[in-house]
Amino acid sequence: MEAFLNLIQRITQYGTETIAKPDKPLALKKALVDLYALYVNLEPSFDERLYEEIERMDYGLVYAHVKVNFPEFHDYAQLAQFLDPNQKPEILTGDAIDDLSDLIIDLSEVAWRLQNTSLDDALWYFNTLMRVHSEEHLLNLLGYLKALESIKN
Repeated sequence: MEAFLNLIQRITQYGTETIAKPDKPLALKKALVDLYALYVNLEPSFDERLYEEIERMDYGLVYAHVKVNFPEFHDYAQLAQFLDPNQKPEILTGDAIDDLSDLIIDLSEVAWRLQNTSLDDALWYFNTLMRVHSEEHLLNLLGYLKALESIKN
């Protein structure tokens, strides 16, 4: 549990404080890869107990912190549909700051559950959030970080 909390903290710190580390994009990329590895290998159990709900973090405050921590993050283009070869893909605009902000808010809820409910509840909640919301943000952000690396090299 402590290792999972530490991993969450490695990501959520960017939405709650100003971080003055020299290679934040690489540190973030490593944490996101570790998080994704945990998710794809997870087989959570459902905890049937009812727990109180928590208040979500303020999106605007998280977004503002992420923007300060990653001034190089901008909007990016992405394809909306790429599985059907007969359909012309639509190009959408993504937002790397939004991707990380949403991940931070979701992960902060998982951390709260780790500390205040049960391990099963937290892992099930994490798995569910990833499946229905966070996984797309995580994968988009990893692609964006890779593109940033390519520009720098």
